Amino acid sequence: MAAFPDPLRILDLAQTRAASVIASVRDEQLDLATPCDEWSVRDVINKLVASTLLFASFGRREEGDPNLDLIHPKDLIGTDPLGTFSQAAATCREAWREIGALDGMATSTIGEAKARSVLNARIFDTTVLSWDISSACSLPCRIDEEHATYVLRVAKALVPAVRSHNKERYKDSVEISEDASTLTQLIAVTGRNPFWKAERT
Repeated sequence: MAAFPDPLRILDLAQTRAASVIASVRDEQLDLATPCDEWSVRDVINKLVASTLLFASFGRREEGDPNLDLIHPKDLIGTDPLGTFSQAAATCREAWREIGALDGMATSTIGEAKARSVLNARIFDTTVLSWDISSACSLPCRIDEEHATYVLRVAKALVPAVRSHNKERYKDSVEISEDASTLTQLIAVTGRNPFWKAERT
């Protein structure tokens, strides 16, 4: 089996691509529905910002801000979604690049885990939420094969563990064809419909 790429590099890829997607979202698209049941584009970006800040705390081995609600995310982005996310992403990047951040154990949203696994959860979340936003806004999803392969490998271990803690958080995996693309496989593992399309009125 091929060695895992550097997780810090994949984090940079995921966050850069998320910022690119958010930069392309128009104000009037913030209220659009997304593949996340009952969540708008604004809700998903708020969740992405909140979870990015929370995982920055995990990287520093600090308790996260209790006001960062990932189930019912508060409005953190205001009128500047890109600026708010970019600042959160920079904070997260700095935290996980500190000496020793990838060593030992760290807190996660489902308990203590190896630090590298916690960082991988951050990469997974950023990647999938970016797909949610791009799908809702009919934007290109520029996740290359290396990035998608990395996150699929993470998802196959992570999603069942999260699902066992909260069955409502992830639906059962979606059945897809054997020759489906890596990105399609990744989205299907999360229980989302990889072929989801926004309804336009």
